[in-house]
Amino acid sequence: MKKILIYSLCCLFILYAVEQVLELPYLIKTLIKLPLFTMYPMYTIRKMSFEIKRKEFKPVILLSVFVFLVIIIAFLVLNSFINFYTIQNDFKNRMQISTAQFMWAGIYTIVINALIEEIFFRGFIFMKLLKENRFLAYLISAGLFAMYHMAIFKTWFSLPIFLLIMFGLFVGGLIFSYFVEKTNSFLASYMIHVSADLAVVLIGIRVLGIA
Repeated sequence: MKKILIYSLCCLFILYAVEQVLELPYLIKTLIKLPLFTMYPMYTIRKMSFEIKRKEFKPVILLSVFVFLVIIIAFLVLNSFINFYTIQNDFKNRMQISTAQFMWAGIYTIVINALIEEIFFRGFIFMKLLKENRFLAYLISAGLFAMYHMAIFKTWFSLPIFLLIMFGLFVGGLIFSYFVEKTNSFLASYMIHVSADLAVVLIGIRVLGIA
């Protein structure tokens, strides 16, 4: 457990520094994140199943749709409290993502980034800790999942909305982990994660004024 925690916290610290201290572009951050979240974690993971039973498929689809709708509805309810200019400025200046490039970044986020995060947070952290302490496995993996995202949108929102999003990410981390344990497969959590990221990217299109 100690090695997993030390490695995980070091990764999050490095990525936080990249995002909020050095303020490096999104592309550089991605090139740093990819090996951190995959090379050592995948080396330590014996097996990752991406198959689920037919009877488990329907609940996963329904939950994926539910998660998608919850995120969209939450945005519609809270969008009047969000400073779009701050987010637009952060994308343009710190992340250096133009509106044209956002579509490619969005596709990467939905398809590849979701998989990378599942490998790291569920495959490496949750499944490893699950063998030692089930309660801590859920708590730590979900907590670190929420903490990681803090570096991305730290300056975007007011404190109440920031805390609400952090809570949502923590609950999301618990849900992802639950389905990995229940189905003994990463396909379920990946599908739910993809639906969540799809909602976020669609919101990003609205916020950036692309459509």
